[in-house]
Amino acid sequence: MTEQSVVRARAGRHFDCGRDRLLLDRRDFLKILAAAGAAQGLGPAHALFAQQGTTLRKGQYAPGRIANELTLYLPGEEETLRAVPSVSGLAGDALTVKLGAESASIKTGDAFHGWRLLTIAGMNGVETAIFEKHVTHRGALAYVTEERGTIAWIPKYVGDLSKIRPRPTHTPHGVKLERAPRYIPGPDVTGEYLLNSNEDPCFENVAALGEEYIGWTLVANEQGGPKSCLYLEADGISREIAGKPEGEGTWEPDQVGAYFDPAALLSDDNPKLYAYRKGYSKRTLLGGYLPVANIGVWNAEYSCGYEVMVLLPPGEDAKPIGRVRSMVPDTQRSSEKDIDGTLFVDRYWNCGPQEFYSELAGIWNRWSSLYDAAMPISIPDEALLNAARGGITLSRCSYRGLEPTYQIGEGAYTKIPERSHALFPVAHYEFVWVQQLWNLNADADAYFDHYLDKYVLPNGDFLYNTQDQVEAPLNIGIFLTNSARSWDYGHDLDALRRRLPVLERMIDFVLTRYEYSKQAYSAGDRRRGLIYGSPEADLGDPHNDFPASHPLYYQNSVWTWRGFTEHARCLRSASAAAHDDALRAAADKYAALAQEMRGLIQSSLEATLALRNTAMKEAGITPFTPDDIHRDPKDLSSYENHRFMQDWFTADWGDETLDLGHLKHREIAGLQIIGLHTDGAWARTSNFMDHGSLSVKIRQKDYRPFLLNLYALLCYACDPGSGYAPEDAFIPGSFPGEGNRYGWASVVNSTLQPALGLRWLLCYEETHADVCHLQKAAPKDWFTAGKTISVQHCPTRFGQVSWTTHALDDHHWTITLEVETGFSGDIVLHIHPRSGEAIRTATVGTVDQDTITLLHPLFASQTRFEIDIT
Repeated sequence: MTEQSVVRARAGRHFDCGRDRLLLDRRDFLKILAAAGAAQGLGPAHALFAQQGTTLRKGQYAPGRIANELTLYLPGEEETLRAVPSVSGLAGDALTVKLGAESASIKTGDAFHGWRLLTIAGMNGVETAIFEKHVTHRGALAYVTEERGTIAWIPKYVGDLSKIRPRPTHTPHGVKLERAPRYIPGPDVTGEYLLNSNEDPCFENVAALGEEYIGWTLVANEQGGPKSCLYLEADGISREIAGKPEGEGTWEPDQVGAYFDPAALLSDDNPKLYAYRKGYSKRTLLGGYLPVANIGVWNAEYSCGYEVMVLLPPGEDAKPIGRVRSMVPDTQRSSEKDIDGTLFVDRYWNCGPQEFYSELAGIWNRWSSLYDAAMPISIPDEALLNAARGGITLSRCSYRGLEPTYQIGEGAYTKIPERSHALFPVAHYEFVWVQQLWNLNADADAYFDHYLDKYVLPNGDFLYNTQDQVEAPLNIGIFLTNSARSWDYGHDLDALRRRLPVLERMIDFVLTRYEYSKQAYSAGDRRRGLIYGSPEADLGDPHNDFPASHPLYYQNSVWTWRGFTEHARCLRSASAAAHDDALRAAADKYAALAQEMRGLIQSSLEATLALRNTAMKEAGITPFTPDDIHRDPKDLSSYENHRFMQDWFTADWGDETLDLGHLKHREIAGLQIIGLHTDGAWARTSNFMDHGSLSVKIRQKDYRPFLLNLYALLCYACDPGSGYAPEDAFIPGSFPGEGNRYGWASVVNSTLQPALGLRWLLCYEETHADVCHLQKAAPKDWFTAGKTISVQHCPTRFGQVSWTTHALDDHHWTITLEVETGFSGDIVLHIHPRSGEAIRTATVGTVDQDTITLLHPLFASQTRFEIDIT
């Protein structure tokens, strides 16, 4: 929803490098690029081969890879970080430590086996020692008591400061992701390069192609919202100036300076020693997903660096507190070392060490217990799991209590009191949706109901639509679907009944538009039964929201049908549970309406498809409206690519041909980079809507395009360490401040895409059948010897499911599967062996290539299964 006009895509011709093509030589490839008119605009990625005569055979080459230094352990390092000493004799600033057979008496500032004692703090009446240790790329904080031992172990992703560097690239075949001076739509060379390799897309090979996104790091809590949060830039300096949060000094930034600046806490006054150079910072959330900034900075020229930690205690009026750990310059090391035995100086801001670590412990307990109690997950990719959890954390800490937001932290979309952009329905529906999928249903209900009660008007319209812009009526269908999912996952009858009066008003609002088209257009008219309204906020005007204001976009009608279908199913289930005839009657009413809607939409689609011009039919592309029948297939606007087809995808109409028609349209127009849609004018993706692409790609049999999409979002459309995810990301190597301020504003939807993607990767429920897929898009590497995938208490509409998959070797797996009593869907377990060979045997279920299917009647007599697979 950036402030931009519709930009028509410039001509780019279809490049079909079909997956069945075995060999693509350099000469043929460049000929195709020349014919597409794209060779001048793709930059170095067009040089698919590093040397003349080199060939790449499909499935027979390994793409470049880099290590993911965000979470990387070198051999033995995890074990040493997990080995925390015990303590005894805590007195003042001294204690006795023991690890294995060794023990020693130490005081604050001393180290033992690499564990430095930071402080001893009284926490809940118990003396607690706080230790810190670093290895190559990461570290840990450990809270230890005499009686209970280690009570908290908080991961850090800042380790040896001298190892901090810009993310490297590795492009052995000359395929690089770089931004050319002028963007010309063309083939997705980098995406096809990965998909035609012998590896599944992953962080290591996707990130290897290009420059990282360098974002800011949020410091926030769940109460204060934009008014009390801080954003730290790559060097740890706050974006907010002195006087925050009261606001004085906003007109004199050069006099008052930044609200937080680590320079004042460094061990030396010479700024050159610690000066930040692009890329030489590691921006992370402490613990991986806490709303606590942990940034490391390294100056390679002077071999000096520092680490920043800043947190915001709970409360609307809380003040941030921080810590800076700075390296002592070479010129001072001898004298400094004589004093405290360390090469670093610790200094605290707005607090002392005891207060800082006490507040940190409370924040860690809050968030770690939230996720561990709701849906414990362990997967081989720690960075992806952190990004998913961190997205939920940052979004919840951007809401002001229950008050909604589109902006993460403070930025261009901030509105207080909440209005306009803060009420963006697209942000709120995904915010609720993701929390439901992560088994935070009760919490999601509180946010959902608050929005319904406060921001839906008596006539059933969104308050948002009466202010600056008008969003699509399809959002009513999505809100109905969220309500149904809330019932599916929580079976809270009281919560459902509380929502029904508001939902009825919303239904009446959209039904008025449905009935209008039935009355205004006669039988056989392709417009009959379609829902009129704006297709997207930027294109909607509160003063021009009439039947003829916009074309009749199919996604508005399809999502309305989907919402009615899910609402009817929900009411039927609730009526059976409550023995409530009124709910049953309502279910029958809405089911009948949904059936009628589907019939009219289907008739319109069939007639429109038949009327397409020859070029559209030959290309197999899907129309957006009944009038979309005279298009050049190379023509695709920004909004069609980043919004209209995305809404179509999420609604899941159930016709794969129409889904693939939209995806093919994107390919033909050449508006895709490394699996991500682009807007036609720039090498830029509107990642705030990319849950649409993820939703359609997870439905495909080939899971690898889904993985490419997910990891491209993680590697190029956000900062994977801090979670900063703009509304629109330039690809690659972007940063906050590049382009339009709305485009680079970090927003809820973009921030939540890893959470939505990871949940679907692990557990995906089909919409049109009672089937639940587990591990549907898990990469091959996750099924190699010693790797484990574990998910507990995962909610589905069939009941909860828990499972653990362990690879005994590359060809042998065990799965422990447990379902809730009454689980009512079939389960399909997916295994992706590194070799690509089909599964041969499974002790339970039916084997078919890379899947094992357990039909739901099996669960009537048994809910726990131990499955051996070869």
